[in-house]
Amino acid sequence: MKKVYKVKSDLFNKVCTLTHDPELDKLQGKIWAPKKLEEANKLLRNLKTPLPK
Repeated sequence: MKKVYKVKSDLFNKVCTLTHDPELDKLQGKIWAPKKLEEANKLLRNLKTPLPK
């Protein structure tokens, strides 16, 4: 269940809405970006035509 927090900013004098999703806590400590970059690099190496300069 997502939790919504409303916080009033003293700096800008506006109300900010923050949403906390507990499903994202499961990703704690895992690194996803390097795996995606590695996959993209493999696909780029397999291109038959060179990239434009």
